[in-house]
Amino acid sequence: MGEQGSVGAPGAATVSALCLPTVETGPAPQPATRRPQPKAGSWRAALHRATRTQRELAALMFDPALSRSYWPEQPRKGRLRILAELLGWLARTGEANRFYYVYGMDRRAVQRDDVMSFRRFQSLRNQLNLRLDLPPRNYNTVCVLRDKFLFGQFAASLGVPTPRSIAMLDGAQVRWLDGREAGPLEQLFDGTQPPVDGFCKRLDGMQGAGAFPLRIDAQGQPWIDDHPVTPEALRARLRGRFLWQHRLAQHAQLSALHAGAVNTLRLVSFCEHGRATVAYGALRVGTGSSCVDNWAAGGLIVAIDLQRGTLRGDGFFKPGYGGRTATHPDSGIRFDGYPLPQFAEAMALVKRLHEYLPGIHSVGWDVAITPTGPSIIEGNDDWDGVIQMVLEQGFRQRFVQTCRDALRPIGNASR
Repeated sequence: MGEQGSVGAPGAATVSALCLPTVETGPAPQPATRRPQPKAGSWRAALHRATRTQRELAALMFDPALSRSYWPEQPRKGRLRILAELLGWLARTGEANRFYYVYGMDRRAVQRDDVMSFRRFQSLRNQLNLRLDLPPRNYNTVCVLRDKFLFGQFAASLGVPTPRSIAMLDGAQVRWLDGREAGPLEQLFDGTQPPVDGFCKRLDGMQGAGAFPLRIDAQGQPWIDDHPVTPEALRARLRGRFLWQHRLAQHAQLSALHAGAVNTLRLVSFCEHGRATVAYGALRVGTGSSCVDNWAAGGLIVAIDLQRGTLRGDGFFKPGYGGRTATHPDSGIRFDGYPLPQFAEAMALVKRLHEYLPGIHSVGWDVAITPTGPSIIEGNDDWDGVIQMVLEQGFRQRFVQTCRDALRPIGNASR
């Protein structure tokens, strides 16, 4: 694709050239403090959903950060037609199409029939990933993926490179994973701990929520980001149980794109009859001062050409964070054609690991490329198809057919 501009949220910090002379990006508006959710199935729950959907539709029509085109150089549909299509999607699926613009559906010449609602995607994905009807079992193994500590132990036991775990933390104690006895959280501040550069993430977290870097310097002082931290400040960050792992060093080619975060491959594999194949690939790249690469935290997604092991096309911000860009906003590196090191090895690694979990039909793997090769950070049975629908054509038809083929042996091909 040619040089295109990136659309940003008003009032956000300006970043360097994304193809338009001045481009602004920034965090999406933070949600208000959430009230307790009403009981499922109640009239209050129905009213809550209706009110939320109404607000989402209003934002999709009138919020400048959420209603700008990702293709501003192309003719756009009129506002009444856009509203009619948004309402039609709502009537068919029961949900607002929050990704209407990043799918490019606002372009006058575009009619996409290859995207699907999240509810439909989630239903098909979970129907196969959470199934209990594969004899002789009456259980599944998604827990191996959902608990980050358990996954790390599983991968390490097979000799699969993965970040080394240091300890499990919560607001009260440190549970060491090197044979030492558990101790109070204050043990990290007693000056006896060896230097370590690590990263904390929730044991059951998603999309980088709550993750933060935690290191201890040569004098035994813990730091978060570039600031020394007190026990009280660390305790405030540890809401729930966290896994503390050694921080990975990434390959120089990925660091050149954005050095502040470990930029990871998202490889989606499907396992049928004990054989795994990789069907989709994307690179997630951090931006600005962020220490994570997640799309939901302001990072970019870029398609991967699985045959060539290179990036393909432009990068996309999540709605509310920016638009579409041919180059990285900080490094200025052009995405299309950019080579990914150790890509064939990464593909082989995720296929090998998935074949140890044949009962899970599809997995979205997060893979870091280090100077010594690929390292699998985690696997997600609840991977999000939106990234693939943004980056790939024909996703709905291909995904539905794959699911039907997987269901056929048990007589459910017509679903």
